[in-house]
Amino acid sequence: MFTQFRGKIYLDEMATRETSRPTTIFIWIVPRTCSTILAKCMTFVEGTQIWMEPYCASYTKETFFNPEYKKDDPRMGKIRAMEAEFRAGTMMQAILKQTKDLPNVIDEQEISYEWVKAQLEIVDPETKFVIVKDQSFAIADRLDFLPDIPNCRHAFMIRHPRDAFFSLKKVITKLYAFSWERSNFSDGLPFLPVNEFFETHHRLWKRLQGVDGHEPVIIDGFDLTTRPEDILPKFFAKLGIPFESRYLTWDESDEVITRKWGGGSGHVLFHPKQGSYSRAANSSKFDAPKNQRGTPLESDPPNTPELTRLINDAMPFYEEMYAQRVK
Repeated sequence: MFTQFRGKIYLDEMATRETSRPTTIFIWIVPRTCSTILAKCMTFVEGTQIWMEPYCASYTKETFFNPEYKKDDPRMGKIRAMEAEFRAGTMMQAILKQTKDLPNVIDEQEISYEWVKAQLEIVDPETKFVIVKDQSFAIADRLDFLPDIPNCRHAFMIRHPRDAFFSLKKVITKLYAFSWERSNFSDGLPFLPVNEFFETHHRLWKRLQGVDGHEPVIIDGFDLTTRPEDILPKFFAKLGIPFESRYLTWDESDEVITRKWGGGSGHVLFHPKQGSYSRAANSSKFDAPKNQRGTPLESDPPNTPELTRLINDAMPFYEEMYAQRVK
């Protein structure tokens, strides 16, 4: 369980490094791979503790929230000005106030790689599985901040690059009110390595092969959302999680997230309510997408040169991992 301590999250004082340790399962992702709906599902597995992208929050603190990072880049200046205005607004002030009252949430401007590592090394005797969903780009070059613990497993979520990048562009253009045709990812995400998302994901997968005697498990977001009754039991079995058919549906309320997910305030409180994964946060089951894997919907906006380049560059990395996925 999470307990408040000096404005930070830490596990209860009863927790000790010497007791029987739960299995820690890292689910590494690129953005928009249907990972949040999987996290919502796994919240209802008995004995789980969910961490929502704490390494990503640490990365963001070192970049987005660091005034020295790309301080001369006008794109960063524009995004930071928008963030400052938003942070001073009524909604974010309410979130920051709520953050102080919740033992499982920390202000994203206070989190750090060192702190996350320390938290994940503490044992909670009530927990069977610690689930850490996080971005590959946030840890691939910072592997020394993974916890020094036994019983670790690694899983990777993938999604066809066309579907992932189109979904991400929709989120960014809506969030910042950008023009679809005239904006690039670098306009809205100058602090993220968008060009290397899939290459970094693939590199991390290769790096973690055979670690602790286990091979990483790969699932595709399209497979999971179209055939959850097939994919989820196999995925759980490979990770040593007992499967029950009741895990295929769950309570749609996002209040369970507020109470049970650990991480930064944006990842736990804002995005589930108003942000980029509110739909997944309010889900009650896996919903199949309306399009076939890698194909557009008639209602989709047009392709752009940037999207074409990103998709083509990502495909070789995706295809190699796709061939090794749970089927």
